[in-house]
Amino acid sequence: MNRILSLMTTSSLLLALSLPGCKSKPAEETTATTTAEAQQAQATPGEPKPDAAKQEPPKQEAPKQEPPKQEPAKKDEAKPAESKPAESKPADTKPADTKPDEKKPEPAKADLKKEEPKKEEAKPAVTFLNCDKAEALSTKKLDSGVIVEDLKLGEGSECKSGATVTINYHGTLKDGGTMFDTTRGKQPATFPLNRLIKGWQQGVPGMKPGGIRRLTIPYAQAYGESGRPPVIPAKADLVFIIELIGVVEPAK
Repeated sequence: MNRILSLMTTSSLLLALSLPGCKSKPAEETTATTTAEAQQAQATPGEPKPDAAKQEPPKQEAPKQEPPKQEPAKKDEAKPAESKPAESKPADTKPADTKPDEKKPEPAKADLKKEEPKKEEAKPAVTFLNCDKAEALSTKKLDSGVIVEDLKLGEGSECKSGATVTINYHGTLKDGGTMFDTTRGKQPATFPLNRLIKGWQQGVPGMKPGGIRRLTIPYAQAYGESGRPPVIPAKADLVFIIELIGVVEPAK
């Protein structure tokens, strides 16, 4: 039976190829068709014929689901500080002063630092040459009105009344300060005290060698009302600086 079907199929193919308008199929295609038909004839009646070539439906690729993009968390952007435009003040249009520059006194600045106690400067040693305005160490006024000021204390034995002494002296008028006699720049003088004016006789005793005194003598204890013209006017008060060099003879 199969052989008969094969022959019938071959005859029909030849007839179709001989007909006008029919294109000849390639041999490979004809052979494939004959084989397929033969296989269909052998199939059990009632069964569906298998397709020559199973056509698989095109696979539909599922669309790729891209994961949702995670946007990076927005950082708090620092807002730039609002800068207000500087207010422009109109320039002063005052006319320039043509007056000469006057220096204004600067206010005294308060010293914030604590004032340190001033150190006492060492005073120069008192000498016969620089003692005219020296401060007195002690002062006393005698009953006669003579003022005795010790400017420098001496050492040794005290001078007694009526003693013969070697001294330096410098005499000036109390009024005006005119110098009328001095041993400065000269040799010291030696006198017995009882031959001198009363002011000396009262003011020199008690001095020690090396001591210096200033005697302010009223005219009554000096040269009296008449004075010693032209050097010493009448009723002239006198000032003497006396330095005791030494006692030559004690009082007799």
